[in-house]
Amino acid sequence: MKLSVDLENPYDIEIGSNIIEKLNRYLIENYKNSKILVISDDLVYKIHGEKLEKELEGFSYKKFILENGEESKSTENLVKILEFAAENEYRRNDLFIAFGGGVVGDISALSASLYLRGLDFIMVPTTFLSSIDSSVGGKTAVNLKAGKNLCGSFYQPKKVFIDTEFLKTLSDYYFKDGLAEAIKYGMIRDKSIFDEISKENVSKTYENLPSIIKKCLDIKKDVVKEDEKDFGIRQILNYGHTFAHAIEINSNFKISHGHAVALGMKIMVKNFYKEFYDDFVKVLKKYDLDYNIDFDTDEIIKICKLDKKSRKDKINIIVVKKLGTCEILNIDFKDLRKIYENR
Repeated sequence: MKLSVDLENPYDIEIGSNIIEKLNRYLIENYKNSKILVISDDLVYKIHGEKLEKELEGFSYKKFILENGEESKSTENLVKILEFAAENEYRRNDLFIAFGGGVVGDISALSASLYLRGLDFIMVPTTFLSSIDSSVGGKTAVNLKAGKNLCGSFYQPKKVFIDTEFLKTLSDYYFKDGLAEAIKYGMIRDKSIFDEISKENVSKTYENLPSIIKKCLDIKKDVVKEDEKDFGIRQILNYGHTFAHAIEINSNFKISHGHAVALGMKIMVKNFYKEFYDDFVKVLKKYDLDYNIDFDTDEIIKICKLDKKSRKDKINIIVVKKLGTCEILNIDFKDLRKIYENR
């Protein structure tokens, strides 16, 4: 399967089993004389590094390996990557490859956007979540002490390779991170995604998984084309995320992004789509995405105030009142507090 992201600088997304085996040919055709910097993490590289290195045969490359986990998405590691590239004399005609999940993808893309004021990079996501979310759309970021993704830019990849074989090695917990994001796409734009996840047993080996990935990315690419820099309609992709980021941080990232998004959506459904609440929670329970949280309201709202959708004492929230459709509401933070307290 192939999708094209039609922006000022368009690029293709390739989806399928063993799609990584197309990487070598792509590099020969486009980066024959380039040095490559692979940015990955220790867990991903231990499991899949050999597959990637096979595709890099004949190329000069170095590796920068992060420690697996959200804590690695830091300004300190960002500077280390940039210094590493400079010490090894990477030039504007060279290439970064992001090989991993969302943390690796976000920090690699930001590094590529900053180094020498921008050089090419490609995404090779290895998680379900990054495949349908962070690998496409051009958002780059690292975290600051004050909150998630507060330092970043918009910078699009040159190509994305989504190999569904990589997803089979995920733990059940982290595979379900991606399921939560897929549920989000179903809630905001495509009822058929939610219905399929609800009725079928979607797992790492689910035969129709590439089709679900494609459906999600069809939505994302269309929204990004309409609003690349996230000033309007692109905000709908953040359904459930305002509370999710606050939940992640309050849990010290023990609750991962997708699971937090599921809980964030649950709060929104309870407040704005009550007649659907029982059905929604039933799906969350089916995939072990539902559990109780009791984080302090003040701490949650404090982090929500750093959300990019906030302005002064108001914030945009994404609301679903009918499956497959959504709207953006601008509300006061006092009302956001009530929504959280009514969880």
